[in-house]
Amino acid sequence: MSRRFRLLLAAVAAVPPLAWAGPAAADTVPAFSCDYRFSAWTGGFVADLTVVNHGPAVNGWAARWTFRSATGNLTAWQARMAQPDPFTVTATNESYNALIDAGRSVRFGWTASAASTEVPSDITVNGVPC
Repeated sequence: MSRRFRLLLAAVAAVPPLAWAGPAAADTVPAFSCDYRFSAWTGGFVADLTVVNHGPAVNGWAARWTFRSATGNLTAWQARMAQPDPFTVTATNESYNALIDAGRSVRFGWTASAASTEVPSDITVNGVPC
């Protein structure tokens, strides 16, 4: 072993290990669960989504999902809904239901026209998968 290599090993061994705290604690990110329910008829459906907050209180929320079939003519209650294309939907809080305390839930619903209906598999709330 060369003298240079031994000096390098000694220098590396003398450096204290860096402390790493790891990722942020899981309790700093709200965890949500969702319950999606719908009833369909030929050409349309009615649905509601209940969002339960398992994390700290959240003041302001946005739920997003994608329908597998083209959907239109959305009429919502307890949320403001936007549909930039026939598949993608964003629902945001009303002024009176923006706050979801820890352990509490918010529920909103809508009717829509669609050739077929399925439960979306990509629901997120404030960017967190539900």
